[in-house]
Amino acid sequence: MRIISILLILIFSFSSFAQEREENTEKEVNQERLNQRTMLDDSTKIIYGMKTTSYINKDKFRFSDTIFNLLDSTLNDIYDVSVPERNEFSYQNLGNLGSPLNNIYFKIPSTFSLRSGLSSLKPYIKNISTEKLYDTKSPFIDLGLYFGGLGRSKVDFEFSRNVNESWNLTLAINRISSDKQIGAIRNKGDKNIKSSSVRLNVFHNSKNKKISHYTDFMTLNHNILGTGGVDVVADSLPLKFFLYKDFDVRLTDVNNLFKNLNLESYTDYKLGSHLKLYNHTKFKNEKFSYEDMDISQNLNFYDQFTNNISTQDSFKVKSITNRVGIKGNSKILNYNIYGNIGSYMFNTNLVENNISELYVGALIKYINSKFDLFANFEIKKTSDYRFKIDFKSKIFEVSYLSGLYEPSIFEENYKGNHYSWNNNFNSTFLNVINARINLENNFLTFSPSINLHTIKDHVYYVETNHLQHNELISFNQFILDLKLKFFNSIIKIDNKYTYSVSSKSGEGILNFPKHKFYSKLYYNGKWFKNTIPVQLGAITSYRSEYYGDSYNPITQNFYVQNEFQLESYLRFDLFFTMQVNNLRIFLKMNHFNQFDRYDGYFVTPYYPAQKKVLDLGVRWYFFN
Repeated sequence: MRIISILLILIFSFSSFAQEREENTEKEVNQERLNQRTMLDDSTKIIYGMKTTSYINKDKFRFSDTIFNLLDSTLNDIYDVSVPERNEFSYQNLGNLGSPLNNIYFKIPSTFSLRSGLSSLKPYIKNISTEKLYDTKSPFIDLGLYFGGLGRSKVDFEFSRNVNESWNLTLAINRISSDKQIGAIRNKGDKNIKSSSVRLNVFHNSKNKKISHYTDFMTLNHNILGTGGVDVVADSLPLKFFLYKDFDVRLTDVNNLFKNLNLESYTDYKLGSHLKLYNHTKFKNEKFSYEDMDISQNLNFYDQFTNNISTQDSFKVKSITNRVGIKGNSKILNYNIYGNIGSYMFNTNLVENNISELYVGALIKYINSKFDLFANFEIKKTSDYRFKIDFKSKIFEVSYLSGLYEPSIFEENYKGNHYSWNNNFNSTFLNVINARINLENNFLTFSPSINLHTIKDHVYYVETNHLQHNELISFNQFILDLKLKFFNSIIKIDNKYTYSVSSKSGEGILNFPKHKFYSKLYYNGKWFKNTIPVQLGAITSYRSEYYGDSYNPITQNFYVQNEFQLESYLRFDLFFTMQVNNLRIFLKMNHFNQFDRYDGYFVTPYYPAQKKVLDLGVRWYFFN
């Protein structure tokens, strides 16, 4: 916290200095104008606001997009603080804010580059606002404070300032702190999660529009003081009583630490009116460690070990990738042709190895008044490839993906006190078709969609090692998305139903709920003479029973299991939000329908979901 305090002091000092410099310049140029500003100080403060601060996503910026977006000032979903809430409960966690995460459905790799395989905390990295490049006309602060019941809290702080019309500086600080929800030995302060991150971004657009550049630095320290879940036997399910803090837990005095450092630099140079040369470099340093300094306390948890005194396992991946390419655009076409080279060094308990990577690719985007067409092709020297094409019109969307993805580093290599493997898997083949229809009028939006997956040589984790399934697996989803509006949009209902099914070859390998339903009914209006926007409503979520993936704290990853069935459960949440100028406030009652304090359900095997609790949060924009 001392470092954070020093950074905040430096930010406000920098802001004050920059502001003073601007005012001195104005004084030299026009003394009379400065006097007018001084006399009307109260009114000039409102010159800066939502319409003078904008941003662009890095992906769009790299693809030659020039459209900046205004800040989001709506009340929609500001009460969804955790990753599962923001994704309509399509993620598992360990029943606590900031705990490891796992998508309950089969997930397509997000990148064609070689992956580390350390994935359970990656969604937190993605959600640290690393995708925004700002253009501000005044100092801007985005402050989010979350005060959750039962010792859970979250702080999101982002400061952005244009040094001049060409340069922008952004600093973001994020912190999560959560007490144990199960097996706590103290009422307060018995920590389960301690996470902090810092991000620094520098963004530049030259005055002559020839050079664009950004450098993005982010570091995350995520500490999990684990419990191993509650000490129950799968044969005794379903449980009649959920004791939460009074549960006996499976692990004592163990510690997981995940460290992640990302450094990214991008520069493009304008060669002609519609042609640019660019260079994009990324450096990543990822490490997870697991410590149990007294194995004798936890002998019942471990199936095997080499050292029977203590465990100090670690897995570290360093990577540097560099992409060089040319890109251009016209009124109807954007294109991007590139070559990508990568070097990866992984270290598992002091044993070092190196892997190199080389691939080339091309992106093309056709823009039409009636539809957009996007195509991307990439191929490696190993013959792994990825081809994706997207078609999007106002009414119809369809995409096709075909690819060979090489196994992640962690899937093929690991050595620790409890597990060790050295695999040589084939690349996984994926064939995916997505289609969606969008029908809309003043009263409803109806969007049915279908996702068809074909998977060959699927690699999956079974706690002690990884396995590869050589048979062809089909995994399909049918989704109905229906939004209704009543009384001039004062009452809204958002509904989404997902039906999922796989072929017999995927049974026991791809586990997922067959039925999933998410609905939000809410009032959307203005109070106090139409000056204060408010929302008031209820969220209903349901998933059917399934054998959800279990979590292994030793390797910090989720694995396939077929013994502990997660029962079906219907959950209700209530929320209230309101907005006063740039301040938004929310109250949310999680798991409202837990009327019996001994009632509950498991969100992950051995980990009960969050019990009924009231949360409070604010989101505040500051300008100038």
